[in-house]
Amino acid sequence: MTITLPTPLRTYQYRPLTVFSLLDTDTDRVLPQLFEMCVKGGRSSRSRTDARDYEGYKRALLESGTVTGFDDARSEALLDGWLRSCVVDMGAVGRAKTGEQMLAVAPLTLAAYRAGLPKERTRHRGIDDVVYRLLLGAIGSESSANATAELRALVTRTIGRGLAIGPGPTWEPRLEDASRLDIGALLAFRFVEGFGMGDAREVDAVAPDSPLPGVSGDLGAILLAHLRTYGERLPVPALMSSFAALMALGLFTFSLRADAAARELLRNGRPPADLVDGPAPASPLELYCDFTGDLGSESDRLSRRCVERDLDRVRLAFRDRMTLVVVEQALPRIPGEQERREALSRPGRLVQLAMLREHRRVESYAEGRIDDLIADAEGSGDASDTELEFLRRVQASDEPELDKLLDVLEHVNQAKAVRNAVAWFWSVGGLEKPYGLLRGTVRSRRSWRYAPGDELLTALLLAVFVRPDGKTSRATMSLREVLDALAHRFGILIDRPPSFLDGAEAREAATANREAFTQRLQLLGCFDSLSDDFSVQIVRHPLGDA
Repeated sequence: MTITLPTPLRTYQYRPLTVFSLLDTDTDRVLPQLFEMCVKGGRSSRSRTDARDYEGYKRALLESGTVTGFDDARSEALLDGWLRSCVVDMGAVGRAKTGEQMLAVAPLTLAAYRAGLPKERTRHRGIDDVVYRLLLGAIGSESSANATAELRALVTRTIGRGLAIGPGPTWEPRLEDASRLDIGALLAFRFVEGFGMGDAREVDAVAPDSPLPGVSGDLGAILLAHLRTYGERLPVPALMSSFAALMALGLFTFSLRADAAARELLRNGRPPADLVDGPAPASPLELYCDFTGDLGSESDRLSRRCVERDLDRVRLAFRDRMTLVVVEQALPRIPGEQERREALSRPGRLVQLAMLREHRRVESYAEGRIDDLIADAEGSGDASDTELEFLRRVQASDEPELDKLLDVLEHVNQAKAVRNAVAWFWSVGGLEKPYGLLRGTVRSRRSWRYAPGDELLTALLLAVFVRPDGKTSRATMSLREVLDALAHRFGILIDRPPSFLDGAEAREAATANREAFTQRLQLLGCFDSLSDDFSVQIVRHPLGDA
């Protein structure tokens, strides 16, 4: 592609709406630096780790005297395999894949942040910064005198079991009670003990305020309640895994709801419920999740169709985002609007842009950009005849000028934008994670379906069993209450088909899916089937009565 866009329009992101950079990520790798920020009051230490020197750090572990019995080649190979399979995530160096490097340390203990991996925080796409602020906000909503100190105490008490955290500016984790760490976490601690630490510094936060205040607030409340309610009931690795599951699902559904809100706002001109301040409304999503595991069945087809629908919306969302980008660029040309914008909330700013998209100054701005593109293409000589013909055809059409410019932006950037947004979709959807909402293979989108495994199902049950106080949990719930809570809070459908696929055959498949769901609950040991009546069928807490 040789059509060169002006710098302000060269983007395919619009973070005032999406909040996160829509690129592939790994939610497991976010946790160490997220909890580091919780301990260090929003600060982080610059990594001093040589990611390519795995052998050096392993040698330091062997020479430290904290592990014994690995004194010959065979036993050292055993330790190497243990570290690689349980503690450190290894990968190739660069695109040329020459050599290997440490990518991350598994979140088995709070001390994992000591490793300073991944070295580049940009790989987190803003997740660590946003979730940290959501946790702080959830505490602050209770009128806490010092939300930062309370969050630090909560994280060190729950995830930092067996550790003592030293004073700033390094906040070095030290072993206090080895009996409170399982063998994997203890090995991880001993391994990262050989990593140097730098002083904590302020993080350059670039993530904007959320345009979906209720949705974000609910996610923060869910994650905070998970730490408070189960922080001392679950082993730390299980706590980390279930926290990652809820965080990833929250990010996934947030992205879908943000796209849907922008689409409705631009189509109807009215802010949808998700863009209004206040408690989170019921989820408008319809994520039909298959629990039958019967590939090719009607239930499996419903699940796949839902993924196809959402992938199609990911593709369409690019034009909506770029509409907001163009109108925002034109805003200084409209008298008084830039000043008015300063006083608006984040949702209010999106509404303002949507209301101005047909303004004559926006049209003139778009017309000018198209004229500039054609002049640059003709003057540079880089554009092909086909591209010049495309630009001239767009310029001569009878469409509104904004739509013409959006056509050009789609022609130039959409393929890359959609490719990256789909990578975000499958990575936060957990396609390669045991706690993922998605199942299938990365290279075959036709295989993708919504089908939670046991880890995500358990995490969801832990979340819906939490009482409104956010600190205690119920012992039992009726099956009807569980199904309604999953639909209301997460948009997960189990016993009914999505509305766009409703029909007799789909309803029959959903009934079979509900039966498969209850069988899964029975296997998890938390379902009593005493009747066909939902109000009598009881789901018990996954952790029992303890």
